[in-house]
Amino acid sequence: MAQLPNPFHIAAGDYSQPHPSCSRAFEIASAHLPEEDWADLQSLAEDADTALLHFECFTLPDSDAIGFKILSAPWTDQHLGQHWGYDLSTLQALQAAEGFSEETIRVLTLAAQADVRFLVIDPNSNILNGLPLFDC
Repeated sequence: MAQLPNPFHIAAGDYSQPHPSCSRAFEIASAHLPEEDWADLQSLAEDADTALLHFECFTLPDSDAIGFKILSAPWTDQHLGQHWGYDLSTLQALQAAEGFSEETIRVLTLAAQADVRFLVIDPNSNILNGLPLFDC
């Protein structure tokens, strides 16, 4: 995947209270994924075995949103290699083999590289400037 500027990165000065134990959370629009990927993701969130994929995915009751708890961040070759013995492309291949689309993996990777801990994708949320949009 081509490396683009990461729209999840926020300067430390953008936090009201920067703190080392602070966990970043983002809610973004499902329009950042192709419509087919969004439909597939809804069933994957309930059925996928994500134990080795470095995230947990879940649905939110009474909502169309899907949440991700991102583990082992940041997802960089150096960090993954040091702690898990493999690189980012291997992790992405594991995620793809479980059924996650390239676009979903790209969004998760960008979030994980920016040390986002929780990512919620919701059709009723706002767009994140700098992240591609799809017609949904």
